[in-house]
Amino acid sequence: MTDEAAPSAKLAALTVDRLIASGLVRADKRDTLIGKIAAGTMSGGDWKVEIELATAKAAG
Repeated sequence: MTDEAAPSAKLAALTVDRLIASGLVRADKRDTLIGKIAAGTMSGGDWKVEIELATAKAAG
């Protein structure tokens, strides 16, 4: 067994990093989001709240 992250975690990290760069999710929630996405527990409602909070933070 290697210490490499699982493919789902790698993909989640790439995705979250791009969303952070786009201002669609909050950088301070990066690790939490990666964990939820990789585990498949991120719901539609979670996405909506996260995007709303990130865009409100950027606007304010």
